[in-house]
Amino acid sequence: MDTVKTQKISYDQPFNDGQFGSRENRIPALYTLNDGSVIVGADMRYGHGSDSPNNIDIAVALSKDGYGDWEYVMVNHFDDYSETLTEKESASFIDSTIVQTSSGRILLLADAYTYGCGYLQSKTGTGYAEIEGKKRMLLTTGDCGDKPATFGYYIGEYENGLAFVFDRKTGEKTEYTVDEEFRLYKNGEAIYCAQKGSEGVSVQQRIFYAAADLKCYKTTYLWLRYSDDNGKTWSTPKIISPMVKSEDEGFLGVGPGRGTVIEHNGKERILFCVYDNNGLFKDPIFERASVIYSDDNGETWHRGGKIPVKAGVQKTSEAQLVRIDSGDYKALRIYARNLSNYIAYADSTDGGETWTAFRADRGLLGTKNCMISLIDTSRKIDGKQVLLCSQGGNVNARADGVIRVGLVGKKGKVDWISKYHLNKEFFGYSCLTELADGNFADYYEDKPSHITYGVFSLSDKGEISEINGENCEDYKADADKPKNAFAGLMMKLRLMLS
Repeated sequence: MDTVKTQKISYDQPFNDGQFGSRENRIPALYTLNDGSVIVGADMRYGHGSDSPNNIDIAVALSKDGYGDWEYVMVNHFDDYSETLTEKESASFIDSTIVQTSSGRILLLADAYTYGCGYLQSKTGTGYAEIEGKKRMLLTTGDCGDKPATFGYYIGEYENGLAFVFDRKTGEKTEYTVDEEFRLYKNGEAIYCAQKGSEGVSVQQRIFYAAADLKCYKTTYLWLRYSDDNGKTWSTPKIISPMVKSEDEGFLGVGPGRGTVIEHNGKERILFCVYDNNGLFKDPIFERASVIYSDDNGETWHRGGKIPVKAGVQKTSEAQLVRIDSGDYKALRIYARNLSNYIAYADSTDGGETWTAFRADRGLLGTKNCMISLIDTSRKIDGKQVLLCSQGGNVNARADGVIRVGLVGKKGKVDWISKYHLNKEFFGYSCLTELADGNFADYYEDKPSHITYGVFSLSDKGEISEINGENCEDYKADADKPKNAFAGLMMKLRLMLS
């Protein structure tokens, strides 16, 4: 392939070490907005790189073009613990995914957890009960891990930003009210608790905190916010779990990264990937990916069917969506991590409601059980739609980051024609986006608990080059020089398989 000439452009990182007091950042989300600006989301993990339960918040960074001058907004923040303290009893947020509609509304979906809760600790059920024909959020004065039947209170209808807490047995109002950020009031006055890790600091109680007078159920909550001003300010949260989660499920969480929008039956449909662990410790296929969707700009949500799998794929989770259009075939495609050495995919021709079975894409060899990123682009090569895939290329570890270029052929079959090496060592989660100028960006974990941002160009022959022209030259040189004949043979076999 021809050498791609690149223009040397400098750009800053969206999140530098220490932003919001966090030096351990994970879980990239990345999206190019309608006006060409770029939004990045990430977990702010304070003094640790671990998942929930732990002290984790979610922030976004905003750039007018994706090349620098980043501005920052903390979107989801619990303050029961200070940013100086790592503690599993903290309430937390984790795993964001972002999309924007044609109206300009940005939606950010994430998992929210009570104190001491995460993937493994999520109890079966939604934490809601149907009371007088409406689903109401349950509260308790006891332990949030108790059975929902023991929860003696519920949150009523909101009016002017506040809702009364009702006694579940008598149906009478209590002296407590809750605002739309789930902060507690008693007799109209805010009530407080000590912030753990800070001497003399008090914070307003929220129903997700261990020290709160009233607490919500110990499970995963799908927590949605939106912005109508390009990410500068955000709405109060909306918990959409009771619309899409069944009462026999424990964990139902976000597939982090990015959502998508399509036109379906004359309406704009918003879609996010989710996955559950309903079969944990019971079923070899213990996680299953699915999608949730909204046809009314995020007001109400529905869930597509759980996607079956073919032999060899095993579980599916942390998936991403692309729109396939090869002229003779149009579909919504979901790509998911799994326990095989290949990324799995399935197709839907009814907007995500039903799916073909997951099967392995033999062109996407790489790290098993690690989030991957795929996007459809506006580019065409040889008249064919171009897909990009960011993944770890090492089948034995989270390592060897690569970006692959795929061309969509007849009946939606993708031919992965080239790949670009990002690094040879650690490579974790990543998220791609196409920029307004036709280049694209990848936000990827290049070290444990560290994310880096790169901008790349794509030639008309499918060759990728980093805009600043300094990435991975040493690795390319080393890769071309096997240390012995066996290594050379293994490299050839790997290239053939990939």
